[in-house]
Amino acid sequence: MSRVASSVSIVSTDGPHGIAGFTCSAVCSVTDEPPTIMVCVNRKSAANAVIKSNGVLCVSSLGADQVELSQIFAGVGRVPMNERFAGPNWALLTTGSPYCKTSRVALDCRVADIREVGTHSVIFAEVLATAHADGNEPLIYHSRNYATLRHMA
Repeated sequence: MSRVASSVSIVSTDGPHGIAGFTCSAVCSVTDEPPTIMVCVNRKSAANAVIKSNGVLCVSSLGADQVELSQIFAGVGRVPMNERFAGPNWALLTTGSPYCKTSRVALDCRVADIREVGTHSVIFAEVLATAHADGNEPLIYHSRNYATLRHMA
């Protein structure tokens, strides 16, 4: 799977069951009507149960200059969860899940369906609101390394 190039996102949730977020490279669109995406979350991830319990999530698709943020949400440095969302670059859209204001695009969603497949929960989420920032090329993850489209071409 590591040879499949993927965009890098932070998936976050907040609600009555707490706040959580993690770095994810398994996000894709499913359908335009209703606008729905798919997010794959490892069942062992602490965020898995929190997303399911809150019933909402937000995907912030990262730009090429956001490697450090990706690493923080991947657990590098063991930054406590609340501290990961500290600072002026985080805001809320419709669901109350935090999104990164400097991300390329944010998709604020409610959980529509969940399928358990092997080691992961496949979460289908209906997009309720979006936000985007201008002019940032995507951050890519390929062969266990970060890359940009410019460097891969």
